[in-house]
Amino acid sequence: MARSIALVCFLVVGLCLVGAVCASTVVAGGKNVGRLVNAVYVFGDSLVDVGNNDYLPAPAPRANRPYGMDLPGKPTGRFTNGYNLADVISQRVGFEMSPKPYLSMLPHDKILLGLCKIGANYASGGSGILDTTGKGTLTMRTQVEYFKKAADNMICYPSKEEHLARSLFLLSGGGNDFSAFDPSTASPQAYVVKMVTTYIEHIQALYNMGARMVGILDVPPIGCTPGQRVSMPNGECNEQANSLAQAFNGLLRAKLAEASATTMKELKYSIAANYNILNDMMDNSLVAGLRHVKTACCGSGKLNAEVMCSHQGTTACPATEHDDYMFWDMLHPTHATIQRGVVALFYGNGPKYGEPVNFGTLVTGQNVSPAIKMVVDSQ
Repeated sequence: MARSIALVCFLVVGLCLVGAVCASTVVAGGKNVGRLVNAVYVFGDSLVDVGNNDYLPAPAPRANRPYGMDLPGKPTGRFTNGYNLADVISQRVGFEMSPKPYLSMLPHDKILLGLCKIGANYASGGSGILDTTGKGTLTMRTQVEYFKKAADNMICYPSKEEHLARSLFLLSGGGNDFSAFDPSTASPQAYVVKMVTTYIEHIQALYNMGARMVGILDVPPIGCTPGQRVSMPNGECNEQANSLAQAFNGLLRAKLAEASATTMKELKYSIAANYNILNDMMDNSLVAGLRHVKTACCGSGKLNAEVMCSHQGTTACPATEHDDYMFWDMLHPTHATIQRGVVALFYGNGPKYGEPVNFGTLVTGQNVSPAIKMVVDSQ
């Protein structure tokens, strides 16, 4: 049966299907021209953390070299080789990169100066939706509380309410919660319900503070990371882990749709289908420009996934091959994978890429579709 897949043929003309959108988001000389949103506020885990963990004591995980080796200067706290999802999404809406990590903006008066200009990144690597996930990290509840503390004192032109309503609130979470799941304490079904219920509570809290435009990255195929494959007999995906991710993603869509019709009636949102996009890249790796989808670029041991990148004895693949790898380490995608995926979540057409709309439509209010080449697999 024929099926269409979001594979990333990066034709510049393909990104300019809608003139107004193209004029605002085309990258010129490495910088985006114009902004589609007032600011970006980021909450979540290591997929979007840009350095908050560098300001936390152990056991919070740190992204030391060779993380960040493809960015100029010293490591920046990003859990990949270059820019991460928060950066690339921020670039798509007109910023040079993600807003600064919240903890780097202390003291409080310094935070207030930056919030109305570009926003802030509250994400913390290793954290989760649940308060019990990620010892020593900033849990999502803590991140939301930090935002409230700052938002209560924001003074933006023409008003705080208008500023927040036209800002993008970007959320990523769930993967670490599944890593922390103990089946002896709850059934998988009950755990998923608890995760989704708590996630909706966090989104509701942001909504109550003024958020009206929310972009959510659903849980990717966590069972197909090198860290999961290495424990499987033949290096295959751990489908049990993937089924948990799919259950969470499905319930999140249903419950957020309910909430947006009742307690968050002014909410505009997109749940980006991270799971589908990365799964398609793995299934069609050569078309996606990826030569290695099972093995990590950085690490050691089988699949480079028995020891975490940056620990003693680990090495990274040659710099000329970074873009050939789907995964930088045993858990996190490379900058190249992220760039390809973000094109799909912004411009892919239909629920396969985002619900109820894609990210491009969310931030522009226009029907942005499909600016990536659709490849039909008839096998």
